[in-house]
Amino acid sequence: MEEVRWLKAMLSSELEVRPPTSDKKEEKYLAGNCAKIYRDGNLIGYAEMRKVGSHIEISTVLVDKDFRSQGVGRELIEKAVKQIGNQKILCCTKNPAMAKVLQNLSFKSIGWPGFWTATILTFNTFARLLSMLIRLEFKRIWRQGKGIHKYERYELN
Repeated sequence: MEEVRWLKAMLSSELEVRPPTSDKKEEKYLAGNCAKIYRDGNLIGYAEMRKVGSHIEISTVLVDKDFRSQGVGRELIEKAVKQIGNQKILCCTKNPAMAKVLQNLSFKSIGWPGFWTATILTFNTFARLLSMLIRLEFKRIWRQGKGIHKYERYELN
């Protein structure tokens, strides 16, 4: 239950990622297809992985603020890449620090991820927007929307 509290707190404070859901759904996310990093038995890093078209997307990357700039983000992405294995990996970000991590791990900036992948990404974006509208999360909508043109897509083959 401590991990669920940590994840929900991180999702609540980080407006650039998906909004938190119920405890039960967050437990499923934590037990599902994700990479986690621990220090002294405590969760400090988390990333979700999901199938998006012909790619596996690494999304909702979270690092506890007390452990940032210490290589945890890189460790988390490396762990996710290992778990994914030999598949095309996609990561979308507008965060310069995350972009640098991805570039250092041989991810290449791409323009068009392919029709099917782009379609699913667009659908997911609209579904998230609808969810945030229903929850009246206007601050999160503003934060995510104002820099949407700055998102870059990175791929690892």
